[in-house]
This record gives sequence, C-alpha cells and structure tokens, in this order.
Amino acid sequence: MKILPSVIVVVLMMVATHVAAQSLKIGYVNGFRLEKESPLAGPEIEQMKKEFAAREQQLQDLQKQGLQLQGELEEEALTMNPADKQAKEKRLAALAQQFEKLQRSVGEDLQVRKNEARARFLAETNAIIKAIAEAENYDLILEQAVYSSSQLDMTDQVLKEMAKRAASAAGGGK
Repeated sequence: MKILPSVIVVVLMMVATHVAAQSLKIGYVNGFRLEKESPLAGPEIEQMKKEFAAREQQLQDLQKQGLQLQGELEEEALTMNPADKQAKEKRLAALAQQFEKLQRSVGEDLQVRKNEARARFLAETNAIIKAIAEAENYDLILEQAVYSSSQLDMTDQVLKEMAKRAASAAGGGK
C-alpha cells in the first residue's frame, strides 16, 4: 500500500518532465487593435454608409418638415382658424409617427447589418489567425489576456496579412 503513492508521484514527475521538455509556442492577438486598425473594416463601413444614405436623408427630410410645421403652428396659433390648426396638428402628429417608425426601422436594419459585418470580420480574422498559427506551428493563440509580453504579440503580423487580403480584394474588385 505504501508503494502506490510513491508510484503515482514518480509517474506524475515523469509526465511533468515530458511536458516541460516540449516547448509550447504561444501567441497573443490584441482584438481591440485588430478592430480599430484593420484595413478589412474600411470598405465594409463605406458600403454601409452608401446603403443607408438614402434612408438617413429621408429621416432628415421628415424631421425638417416636422420642425417647419411645428414652427408654423407656434407662430400662427393665435390667428389660425380652429379647423386649419387642427389639420396642421394632425399632420404634425402623422409626421412624428412616420418619423419614429422610419427611425426605428433604419436603426434595426443598421444593427442587423452591423452584426452581419462583425460576424464576417470575425470569421475572416479567425481564418487569418488560424492560417498564421498553422504555418508557424503555434500551439496556442490567445485573444484576451491580463498581461502579454511583446514577444508573444502577433497583432502586427495579423494586421499585415489583413492588409494583403484587403489589397487583393480591392484589386480583384476593380
């Protein structure tokens, strides 16, 4: 019975020695920097701006109409006959309702597009990181860490690969 604990200790020491003898290659990627500095995100943002420009303009036009109508109501409220005043108030309420509905719709659609773009960005980023990890025989790549040595930081390498892919995508799109 006394031999069993000794055997377990010896086996654990052998396993620990074996693991220590193998060197682990670990890398760290700063996800915040990737999102902020990535050349892949720029074209996506420009595309979304173009896509939503017309609807944003509609919102601005509705807001302008509402403010103009409200101004007229405030200026002419005392001299306006009750029927005209009521008609303008109804029109103002309808404009406000239309504005809120369109604003909600644009906000929801924009959020969906942002989520889709973020998912594509993360998939592309993960593919790049995985390709680098496999090519350079990394055992572990971390994205979040309390502390990371600059020797482990491979963010610049990932950003360079992103730039290459963005350039090839831009070149292929012309």
